[in-house]
Amino acid sequence: MNNLFIEYLNEYRKKCDTLFTDGSIKEFLSTLDTSSNMDKYIDALIRHSDGGKRIRACLVALGYSIFKGFDNINNIVFPSLSYELFQTGILAHDDIIDNSDYRRFKPSMHKDLGEGHDGISKSICVGDLGIIAAIEILQNSTFDDSIKLRAITHQNKVFSQTIAGELKDIEFSYAGRAKESDILSMYRLKTAQYTVSGPLVLGAILAGADENQIKLLSDYGDSVGICFQIRDDILGLFGSEKELGKSILSDMCEGKKTVLVSHFDSNANEDLKQTFYSVYGKATSAEDGLNLVRRLITDCGSLKYAEGMCVKYVNDATVILEKIDINAEGKKLLLDLLEYMTNRKN
Repeated sequence: MNNLFIEYLNEYRKKCDTLFTDGSIKEFLSTLDTSSNMDKYIDALIRHSDGGKRIRACLVALGYSIFKGFDNINNIVFPSLSYELFQTGILAHDDIIDNSDYRRFKPSMHKDLGEGHDGISKSICVGDLGIIAAIEILQNSTFDDSIKLRAITHQNKVFSQTIAGELKDIEFSYAGRAKESDILSMYRLKTAQYTVSGPLVLGAILAGADENQIKLLSDYGDSVGICFQIRDDILGLFGSEKELGKSILSDMCEGKKTVLVSHFDSNANEDLKQTFYSVYGKATSAEDGLNLVRRLITDCGSLKYAEGMCVKYVNDATVILEKIDINAEGKKLLLDLLEYMTNRKN
């Protein structure tokens, strides 16, 4: 059966990509600073915005269209790119934090812009430019001032929550074990708001949707986003390098705190935990260590538990979706979005 959201995403991606390739985004970014010194860094921001799925921009458009109508799609394309520029900016920072040299099968921004501290410093600045540009796009849009104020207020809240989620993630990396409730809180801040709920609600605000519908859409997006992150964690340990576009060892070597790991910590005996942590969180661990981690996670029932959590959040999202007052096409798109985000392979 065809997934209507995938068709919608593929068509919308073309609209977004055109604005990056025809010079529209560069022209806009150039208005932020007239210094000729910025040209190469604007080019870097645009270059590292290439290759993405445009999911967040598409969700802004979807949140707008389900309330405003699908015939007005051209009104939202340029404003929706605020999320693409924010994503590029924050991923530049994220790759530095994670010490990740590759993104989307290409060198990360800090590797692209130079070696060592030079590349890191420039990447931080270019990442900041992307975040600033995200707000400027909304500020310069043609929506009524009252709607723009609501949109920018919402956007700033999402951005601050994303930062709070990232800080929680960093704290976890130095804090030893993490409780499941804390991990789920981090998922809601770092992933659900930034990836699903935030862009959907931004579109709904720009469409003038009422607060009750926005709350329902936000709750729906949170459930989808948490499930999305759990699936990401499963792929991080059980996926392939071809699917992920990065090393299959990165989550293990980083010692990433996930619901898989918290469940294992709560249910495995001390001998199994000692074996597990002899490789998990060790920068020198290799593929044989990953195979060991996979076996321990599976045998302890942690993989099955995480998959069961995904089912719960899918069910929660489905119940909320029924309460959102939109037409049949909008509901079908949100239902297919749920299927797409929670059954992904990369």
